[in-house]
Amino acid sequence: MYACPPRPRRAAALLAVAALSLSIAAPAAADYNQVIAFRAATPKCEANPTLPWIGRASGQTTALMSDLQVPVSFVGCFATEAQCRKWLGHGVGLINGRIIENSCKRR
Repeated sequence: MYACPPRPRRAAALLAVAALSLSIAAPAAADYNQVIAFRAATPKCEANPTLPWIGRASGQTTALMSDLQVPVSFVGCFATEAQCRKWLGHGVGLINGRIIENSCKRR
């Protein structure tokens, strides 16, 4: 006959499961925080109207604290194609779903 585990062991097991589920959800939250930081650090075209290269990235990524896919997009302006491509690589790396746009073009 199987006996239920004592209450302290059951509580410890429940705490372990809860901690594990939080550690699994944490990467999605960290990814979206990186999206917010990347968008804030992107050189804005309005502030740099003479820069000749424009980069665009858009797609879907995981929302903060959920498994839902949400749309994200980034637009930035750069002095060189190399700067644009480096930025684009970081931006596309933050998109963990479908990529819709991924380009660096001269204005």
